[in-house]
Amino acid sequence: MTSTDLDKLVTAKIHGRSKCYGHCQDQYALKFLPFQKGMIIGSYVCPSGYVSRIVLYGNELNLHAFRKFLSSLLRGIVEVTDEDIRVATRYTWDLGITNEPPGRVLREAYWTQRYRRTKTDDPHRTTLFQCTKCGSFYCQPFSDKNTFCPQCGKAIS
Repeated sequence: MTSTDLDKLVTAKIHGRSKCYGHCQDQYALKFLPFQKGMIIGSYVCPSGYVSRIVLYGNELNLHAFRKFLSSLLRGIVEVTDEDIRVATRYTWDLGITNEPPGRVLREAYWTQRYRRTKTDDPHRTTLFQCTKCGSFYCQPFSDKNTFCPQCGKAIS
């Protein structure tokens, strides 16, 4: 399955509409990032840039590489462990696909910021955001109202 096929499948059968989880009451948007051959990453982000969830989609998943990716985003904030990542398998019946033989369609591995082991309700805790201008990831206190990464914030000032 190509990355384009994956993002179409996820958009049509999995994504749905939901509110930001743990930050605000606005609906999140799904932003796709290329990852490795046969896999894509979906970032579920509210209009303020708060990252509710990051999901790796593919037929086969490289969980080690996904964990390294998450760790690079959260370096110095929290160590990402295997327990922070949950894995699910999606089937034809699960996704409402009737024009294919029954069976496994894809797998997904997901990390949810609000579920992490180090969860705290401190409004000044450092959390992961995705820049609303360039799409890069950055960390800032949960209570900050900034929606741009430091680089884009400098360009606007």
